Amino acid sequence: WATEIEYFFPDVQLTIIDALPRCLGPLPDSAADYCSAYMNAVGIKEFYDCKYDAKSQAFWDRIELPNKADVEYICIGVKASNYFMPPETLSDKGPGGGGWIHFNKYMQVTKKDGTVWCDGTIFAVGDCNYGCLGAPPNWEMPPVPKISYPGEEQALHA
Repeated sequence: WATEIEYFFPDVQLTIIDALPRCLGPLPDSAADYCSAYMNAVGIKEFYDCKYDAKSQAFWDRIELPNKADVEYICIGVKASNYFMPPETLSDKGPGGGGWIHFNKYMQVTKKDGTVWCDGTIFAVGDCNYGCLGAPPNWEMPPVPKISYPGEEQALHA
């Protein structure tokens, strides 16, 4: 999201941190290299292998913000925010403890038992859905990362 904020608000100074060794953790190195080169070119500061610790002055010094940030957007981990969906359509398990929308290979929302919900007229695309179909080792669709790219691909096929 930092690149989009920079694009629409070019006067905002941005710093991104991650506990991982590079940006875009689950994606290929070439994607991370491309993204990092872009962020560097537009002035977004990057700090990796860095744990967020707002109470530590050493943390702020490390990310070159000794006076702290004016505004912080904290995007740590994965959490389902599908509270608006009926419980029979939500998973009991999964990243962040569950709450992901069940769906079929046509991206239609399903109930826990696999039957189509709402006559198949409602679709779950992107990081709101459970992210896989079937079960190991016979996946119909293996788990995909909860990032924007799989969602874009899913929308293309929905």
